[in-house]
Amino acid sequence: MSTPAPFIQCACNACTCEANADHQRDGKHYCSQACADRHPDGQPCPAADCHCESGVPFMERAISESQLDEAIEETFPASDPISP
Repeated sequence: MSTPAPFIQCACNACTCEANADHQRDGKHYCSQACADRHPDGQPCPAADCHCESGVPFMERAISESQLDEAIEETFPASDPISP
């Protein structure tokens, strides 16, 4: 019989959810991408009974890494210098 994995608390300050290994930021584990990205645009926690997004001050909300990656991809190759 295997032992159940220990409960790992989501690293989002006010979150009450269990962390998921698929969502990480700065070496910490989060329950969702919304929590890992610090709730950009007030994106809610996926758990219906958790409202941790209300505990993140507006100025601390970050643009998600996936949004930055997408923005970079959209500007490529337009951002490259013109070849001589």
